[in-house]
Amino acid sequence: MIPTFTFPLGFLSLFAITGLAAIYLLRTRSRRYPVSSLMLWVNQQQARQGGLRVERLQTPLLFFLELLAIILLALAVAAPIVRTTQGTIPLMVVLDDSFSMLAGVDETPKSRAIAALKEELAPPGFNPFARRSYAVRYVLAGTEPQVLNEEARTVDEAIDRLEAWKCLSPSADLEAAISLAAELGGQKTLILVLADEPPPQILGEDRMRWWAFGIPHSNMAFVNAARTTTDSGERCLLEITNLSPHTSRTELVVEVEGAAAQKSIPPLHRSTLEVEPRVTRRIFLNLPPKTPTLRARIGDDVLVVDNEVVLLPQHPKPVLVDVRIQEPRLRSLIENALASTDRVLSVNTEPELVFLDETAVADDSTEAWSVRVISEPESSAYLGPFVINLTHPLTEGLSLGGVVWGAGTKEQFPGTPIITAGNVPLLTDTERFAGVHEIRLRLRPDLSTLQNSPNWPILMWNLLQWRASQIPGLQRTNLRLGEVAALKTKLGTTSVEVVSPDGGTFTQPVVDRTINRKAEAVGIYEMRAGLDKYAFSSNALYQAESDLTDRVTGRWGDWGEETLRWWGYQSFAWFFLLLAIGTLTLHLILVKREA
Repeated sequence: MIPTFTFPLGFLSLFAITGLAAIYLLRTRSRRYPVSSLMLWVNQQQARQGGLRVERLQTPLLFFLELLAIILLALAVAAPIVRTTQGTIPLMVVLDDSFSMLAGVDETPKSRAIAALKEELAPPGFNPFARRSYAVRYVLAGTEPQVLNEEARTVDEAIDRLEAWKCLSPSADLEAAISLAAELGGQKTLILVLADEPPPQILGEDRMRWWAFGIPHSNMAFVNAARTTTDSGERCLLEITNLSPHTSRTELVVEVEGAAAQKSIPPLHRSTLEVEPRVTRRIFLNLPPKTPTLRARIGDDVLVVDNEVVLLPQHPKPVLVDVRIQEPRLRSLIENALASTDRVLSVNTEPELVFLDETAVADDSTEAWSVRVISEPESSAYLGPFVINLTHPLTEGLSLGGVVWGAGTKEQFPGTPIITAGNVPLLTDTERFAGVHEIRLRLRPDLSTLQNSPNWPILMWNLLQWRASQIPGLQRTNLRLGEVAALKTKLGTTSVEVVSPDGGTFTQPVVDRTINRKAEAVGIYEMRAGLDKYAFSSNALYQAESDLTDRVTGRWGDWGEETLRWWGYQSFAWFFLLLAIGTLTLHLILVKREA
């Protein structure tokens, strides 16, 4: 290691050597005086002090020790430093992961940011102080901050790891990402933000730089898309917004999946839209029965990701129900409430939900949930107040004010209470093996007004929704980018194979019969659980991120060039100071010994 001296003027202190030499060359001018006796003299040795008379050097060992001490002190004053093996500068790079970073034709904010970062890590030309060595770590600023890969210590590693920077998040929480970067890096870590928007405040000379690479653009984008099932069939809603200061025209095409490759299949809809500035156009389409996956697209512009949406069929699977209640009035109340939900398919075999009276025996060999309705002879009419477990799925939207509930009076009742009148349970829940639930409902219709209030169909709806959420399949098939798809699997399934829109395949373990998969790309995901296959779509439907009119280019903040100039160097002055102290200590010992 070759040292570098940060204060070369410190070597001027070596001129003290001439003074040292003069002290030893010039001795005291003295005269000889003969005396009769020296017995009364305190110091009887000849004094060897500096003077004007030139004599031969005296005590050469002390002279060389003093000479060495002067040289060592001069070296320490010159502030020597050496490059250490740990001389890399810790750098946390915060990456804006929102999809607005993909806007552009020839260049995008993302590509310009990568080029600027590469130039910072490996500047052109050769300048020993400009070519700094960084230890780079990345933090993705999406809806939630995420640390990307491990630390990169070379330029090639740092650039290669940017392949995981997809820019497909619906938003970028830059403040949270910066906080995470500062927490992970510590006090001395530098922070560089790469985005397409300005910082929220002016940055000074600190440890943060903010580089923005955005360019204002006009953009037409899908901001909402939905596909719903009605009594008359399916309907499709599309919302397109003109995010520009002037009126724009675009062509809207809606077609079934694969129609673009087969020219013989005409599109479901084609029209030219003229949209005024900052205005949203809504298009409603009635779809033919059993319409498969459809795609809607508008004309190309600077941001491609929001120019197309994919909508899969949204057919909620009915719950298979078997009502085995014998009492005619109670059976009629339950069947009418179930029929009003339009979520029920009556079956006699392999039901998913079965209603039983007090004496019926449930089949424990199936995965069917049971609702046991109990009408006790000794009952009372309860006016409340009712205690409701609002965290339970069955109680969503229930309001029992003014309701009269007729039920038995026993305080001991099987199951976990969901609704109680004082200490008397009215509705309880017991979870059996493999997530099978047994619900007990205490009800005397002749003493109640519950069945005549909106709470009765609400209770039945909540029951069906809860049961449907536990049936194997996806809860939703059309999602926005960044949302989470929840898949309920069959009993015994241990893993699910997920195929992303780009064709990548990976296996995800099943926990409690459920997997949650975040939509991290635009397109269609496929989930394979054994022989069962499920699919959901992901679309970029975020107006705030599609709006490119306020994007900017600029650089703010500074790291302090003088600090960076010597980053990674270790001061070596302490070593010369220690040697100088040791030399002077030896000098003092020799002087004491001669005295």
